[in-house]
Amino acid sequence: MESESKVPNNEATDNESMPEPTMESLLNEQATFRQRLDGREVVWVKVIQIQEKGVMVDIGEKHEGVIPVSDFEAGAVPIVGARIPAVLQAPGRDERSAQLSYKKARAQLGWDQALKAFNEKARVRGRVTSAIKGGFMVDVGGVSAFLPSSLADLRPVRKPQAMVGTGVRCVILEINQEKKQLILSRKAVLDEEVNKRRDKLLAKIKIGDVIIGRATHAVPAGVFVNLGGVEGFVPTAELAWKDPEKAREGITHGHKMRLRVLRIEREAGKITLGVKQLLANPADALRKKYPAKGIVSGKVSEVLPEGVRVKIAENVTAMCQIAELPMKETPIEGDRMDGGRGRDRGRDRERDAKAVAANAIWPKVGDEVKGVVIGINQTTFEVSISIRRFEEMQDRKRVAKYLKGSPRLTLGQILSPEEES
Repeated sequence: MESESKVPNNEATDNESMPEPTMESLLNEQATFRQRLDGREVVWVKVIQIQEKGVMVDIGEKHEGVIPVSDFEAGAVPIVGARIPAVLQAPGRDERSAQLSYKKARAQLGWDQALKAFNEKARVRGRVTSAIKGGFMVDVGGVSAFLPSSLADLRPVRKPQAMVGTGVRCVILEINQEKKQLILSRKAVLDEEVNKRRDKLLAKIKIGDVIIGRATHAVPAGVFVNLGGVEGFVPTAELAWKDPEKAREGITHGHKMRLRVLRIEREAGKITLGVKQLLANPADALRKKYPAKGIVSGKVSEVLPEGVRVKIAENVTAMCQIAELPMKETPIEGDRMDGGRGRDRGRDRERDAKAVAANAIWPKVGDEVKGVVIGINQTTFEVSISIRRFEEMQDRKRVAKYLKGSPRLTLGQILSPEEES
C-alpha cells in the first residue's frame, strides 16, 4: 500500500445520484461547518475569487474568508470553483474578512496521513525542497520531513543539489509528535524494489545465459554491473583473456556489456559474470598455429631468472624454463646427493634449483635458438618450448644417421680382431 500525500477533492461527482437536501440537513451541515471552523479544525471551502494578494473563499452564512496567495506554491494557485482545505486563523470583524490558512490546513491533513502511513508501514510521497548538512528536507503533504543522506539512495549521494525539486518515495522511520517532525528513508524503498527485481531475475536466469548490463563502477577486484535494477559483478580476471587490468581501466560508467552468467548464489543474491567467455581464447589460436611437438625458432629477447624469452613471430613470444635449457655434461661441484639423510628439504630444493641454473647452458640476448613446443601458457599466452629437448632430438637424429651408414668394423671385429686375421 502506498499513501498518496495529495489533497482529496470532496466535491460531489454525481449530483443526480444524491438525494435532494432538506432545509434541516442544510442547517445541520452549516452548523457543523461553523463548529469545525471556529474550533480551528480543517474545513473544505470553495474558491469564489482570486485577488492579487489573496484567494477569497466562501465560509457560509454569506461570509467570506481570505487565504494569502503566499500559502500556495508558484503556479499552484487554485481556480475559481475549486474546493480546498483551510483552517481559521482569525475571525472576521466589521468589514474585515476572516483570515484562513491553506498552508496550515494542508500540513494538518498531511500529518494525519503521515500518522496513518507510519502505523500501516505504508510508503509516502514527497518532494525534496532543500539540501542541508547531513541530508535533505522533504515536503510530505505539507509536513516538513528530514531525509538523512545515508538513507537517501543505495549509494552515497555525490551531487546533493541534483535531488532538490525531485519527487521521492519513502517510508517513515520515526515520528516526533510534539514537534511534528518526520524522519524518512528512501533507501528502504529502493532496497525493497531491488530485492524484488533480484528475486525475479534469479528465478529466471541460469548459469551459461548471456545477458546485457551496464557498468556502474569499477574497483581493483572487478566491475559492478547494472542488470536492469539488479547488481552483478565481473571479476577483473574474467574481463579479458589477456591484460584484464587494462581492460578494466577502459570501462567507464554506463558502458554497455555483453555478459555470460558464471555463478549464481541465490541465497546471497549474488551474480558473477564474465566477458572473456564470449571472446575467442587466444590460447586456442596458438595451439592451432603451434601444435605440441612442433619445432619453432626465433631470437632470444630476454634472459630472466626463470628462463629465456624468445620472439618467434610478430606479437608472439615463447618461454623456455630453466629445466628445459640444455645442460652441461659434467655436474657442478656440490651437486651431489647424500641419500636424503639429515637434509633440510626446503633448503635442498633451493640449492638444487641454484645448481640447475648454474648447470644450464644459457643463450644470450640476440642468439638464434630452436625449441620443441611443449604447451601453451594459459595465463601469459606464450608458447612453452624446450631447447634441451630439441637438441636431444637432433643428437638422436645424428646417431641414427650414423648407425644407418656402413661401419668400417663390425662389432665382432672390434671385440675379436684376432679371429678375423
